[in-house]
Amino acid sequence: MASGVKPSCVICAWRQTCNKQFVMADPSRCPEFSRDVSIKDYPGKKGVKLIIQGAPGSGKTTLVERLITKLNDMRLGGFVTREIRERGERKGFKIITLDKREGVLAHENIPGHQKVGKYTVNMDALENIGVKSVEHALAHDDVVVIDEIGKMELMSVHFRDIAVAALEGDKPLVATVPAEGPAFVEEIKARLDAHLLTLTAANRDELLEEAVRHLRGDIP
Repeated sequence: MASGVKPSCVICAWRQTCNKQFVMADPSRCPEFSRDVSIKDYPGKKGVKLIIQGAPGSGKTTLVERLITKLNDMRLGGFVTREIRERGERKGFKIITLDKREGVLAHENIPGHQKVGKYTVNMDALENIGVKSVEHALAHDDVVVIDEIGKMELMSVHFRDIAVAALEGDKPLVATVPAEGPAFVEEIKARLDAHLLTLTAANRDELLEEAVRHLRGDIP
């Protein structure tokens, strides 16, 4: 190597705008890298990344909850989302962490300007419950669960960042996404390290067993 020439970063070869050049003790944790979904060549072993897609009402959350029950010998952290129904009608969604904290993710009758369709997104619950549950899972649990990565959740920059951190991290990830999503979701589906599973009414049991085998390391 020529005198005075420093080696490239093993992660992204240091973009010219990077302010952290050659000073990261562990470049796999570089926050600049965590925001760049397009980088796919991460050195070292990574946990499996299971991305479950399905149409609304296809049962993605139910599948994740069944998966959590099947993996009761492992530590899972993160969150799931469920519908809020009043008199049989869907009024919104709540976010429930795997350690049983919950809050209203979105509702048609709460004030605010950040809307997806008729629902106002509750950014406080999303970030202080949802995002923090994923941060905790990345630090302390065996498997990270994010149900889901969709339009509502992606309104938060903090959520987007923690989703990328989970995708780029070492730990296994189970994430649900819509069958048709924004560009960020389509980039996730196209990742070389993602196992994309498509849920239908006909394959729920089969897909559950396949997901278990992936997470237990029975599928290479």
